[in-house]
Amino acid sequence: MSDPAAPKFLIVSLHDAHPGSHAQIAEQVAFLAGYGITQSSILVVPEFHHGGSVLRDTAFCDAVSGWQAGGHEVVLHGYFHDRKESPREKLSTLFWTRLYTNREAEFLDLPEETARLRLERGRSLFASLGWRTRGFVAPAWLMADGLTNLLAAMGFAYTTRVGEIIPLLPGLNRLKSSQSLCYSTRAGWRRVASGVWNKHLYGRLRGTDLVRLSLHPRDLEFPLIRRQIDQIVRASLKRGFQPTTYGDYVAR
Repeated sequence: MSDPAAPKFLIVSLHDAHPGSHAQIAEQVAFLAGYGITQSSILVVPEFHHGGSVLRDTAFCDAVSGWQAGGHEVVLHGYFHDRKESPREKLSTLFWTRLYTNREAEFLDLPEETARLRLERGRSLFASLGWRTRGFVAPAWLMADGLTNLLAAMGFAYTTRVGEIIPLLPGLNRLKSSQSLCYSTRAGWRRVASGVWNKHLYGRLRGTDLVRLSLHPRDLEFPLIRRQIDQIVRASLKRGFQPTTYGDYVAR
């Protein structure tokens, strides 16, 4: 349990932002604003599923720039978010690539040099648009061994896994264990299971000093999930959790 006098934080991250999910991410930003939340971490994919660069869609880029200007954080979220150019799959990785994700674990087993090139390319794209790049989050939070060392060497401030926030630079807040609330919407049974699990998980997290809520583009489309997200956000704010971003959290 946390110290009742210590500050408590709510981090909402909006995953898989790209031109194809523009309307859904905009809805989520507006949804959060309805609670007075104007800070979240928006995870942008530079070339989602090899569908072309975000640079082709000026409306999307302008929207992201506006969100950043309004207090939201822009985070590099993989590069392609798929496995079209990944190493050949092994039996040991099939669970992560076919069941846990739908062939989207891009950084699970990338060779270091390939990972470096994609990170550099993504960061350069962000810089060209004036988007500040402090953090990197791998698709599905799945990373190859040694990727955190590479990220630190490249000057990224932090990364995250589903169960922890990992500061990467000297002087930043220490590693923080915290399980993220997250939904799977690919099938009805996944949605029901997500709701049951997140209800249980939030029951544990509300007594801590950090709640992480990770949203994907389709989450608000499902009434059951939308209601639960509403309940989690309202309850967290009522309990005194302060909205923040990953970047601000690790730098505090």
